Amino acid sequence: MTEIIPAIIPENLSIVRERFGKVLNLVKKVQIDAIDGNYAPTKTWPFNDNQFEEMRRIVEGEEKFPYIDDFLLEIDMLVFHPIEYLSDFISVGTKSFVIHIDSTDHMEECLKTIKDAGCQAGLGIRPSGDISFLESFLPEADFVQFMGNDRVGYNGVDLDENVLDKIKNFHKRHSSVPIQIDIGVDEETIPKLKNAGVSSFISGSAIFNAPDTKEALLKLQSL
Repeated sequence: MTEIIPAIIPENLSIVRERFGKVLNLVKKVQIDAIDGNYAPTKTWPFNDNQFEEMRRIVEGEEKFPYIDDFLLEIDMLVFHPIEYLSDFISVGTKSFVIHIDSTDHMEECLKTIKDAGCQAGLGIRPSGDISFLESFLPEADFVQFMGNDRVGYNGVDLDENVLDKIKNFHKRHSSVPIQIDIGVDEETIPKLKNAGVSSFISGSAIFNAPDTKEALLKLQSL
């Protein structure tokens, strides 16, 4: 079965509850984008509308993050200076992180913080990113996440097929490194991405914009 990771770009936790509820018992891992409005133009929870008080209550154990006991939660850190936020997201119950190579000058500290907490650490890279820079941090990473387009932080963005050759070349050099892809994942692109070396597929709009969420997810898993 193809590993599909349902993903959302949540304005608030109500969206998290509603959408993750639709894939309950269908997947083990889910992902949310944490966007600060600077690394990418949009903003999400907890950066949207002063939601850090809500974050504080979860961090301090007064509330629980939706479905935190039902899924392995991965946070795609689409923020500048992610080291400032990692401890809070770890306290929320996050078990996996994606840190983008162009988001920080403290990558080693980010990776150490994540690994010391017993969490998985992934390196994120856009199609235009510098693979050689990413490769310098591979020994400390558990996986690599290629973005399917430079336009991050939005739903419904098409796959930039130039990324296929980049993935193929990376996979040839580092065949043991798991590769996941975010942006442009659908029925048409999954076979091509698999052929390039991708093993995990992050999908948002192809699942949650479909008339039947479960049917759309099961279809992608069958590819």
